Amino acid sequence: MQRVRIDRSDPDVLDLVLWERGGSLRYAFTTSLGSALAVPALFLVGALASGPVAVLMLLTGTGWGPVWSVAALIGGAAAVAGWAFLTRSAFHEVHRLRFAPADGPATVTLVRGARVGRPMPVTELRRIRIDRSTEAPHGGDPRPAALTVTLTAQFARHRLAPKSLPPDTDADALHRELREALSPAVPVELRIRHRPHPEPAPPGGPPDAPLDVPPGLSPAARPGPAPPPPSARARRRPDARRGARGRSRPARD
Repeated sequence: MQRVRIDRSDPDVLDLVLWERGGSLRYAFTTSLGSALAVPALFLVGALASGPVAVLMLLTGTGWGPVWSVAALIGGAAAVAGWAFLTRSAFHEVHRLRFAPADGPATVTLVRGARVGRPMPVTELRRIRIDRSTEAPHGGDPRPAALTVTLTAQFARHRLAPKSLPPDTDADALHRELREALSPAVPVELRIRHRPHPEPAPPGGPPDAPLDVPPGLSPAARPGPAPPPPSARARRRPDARRGARGRSRPARD
């Protein structure tokens, strides 16, 4: 993560630096060529992701030749897509917000990786927001507190992706510095949120649901589980006894 800073090296403009360098085709081409080093790793990830397809093909009786071909095809597609994404980021990612004049900004310009855009009225930049979020551990939680700091630039027609800052960034000092440099032309907001870590689920699962107790009945007199129904053999036994007693004995000679 890189820190956000204000660059006043040019007395005519003021740059809010999100990423270093940028603003030239040479830089964009150099970065895109450097991203080509990630192509073998992207190919390997894509080939490994084809594992379920390979297993299914082998189970259906397909030989190893088509399996290797499918793995190479998926790996090549992943490598090309990943390299294209990295190259696009190198050319189009916003590196700086350039304000002019420096003493009272009237225009703002987006400095991307490959070029410098056209100046826009500073009113197109609706606000710059700094978010600092802290997740504090609750009682007995061994996890440390988590701190995240982001910076977001909201324009009238779009919003730049939030820029993640190092956790040790002094958000209050950055807020004061941006307000002194850009106010009143650009509103600068600071949002601070504190929340505890979500509590883990209790061991053993959720507690049993209580039984419904009718009104006027004490909890001690709760109805228990119903007894099991008698078996068919037990139900037939009394009938068999009554039939035996009802039969008359044969007369003796």
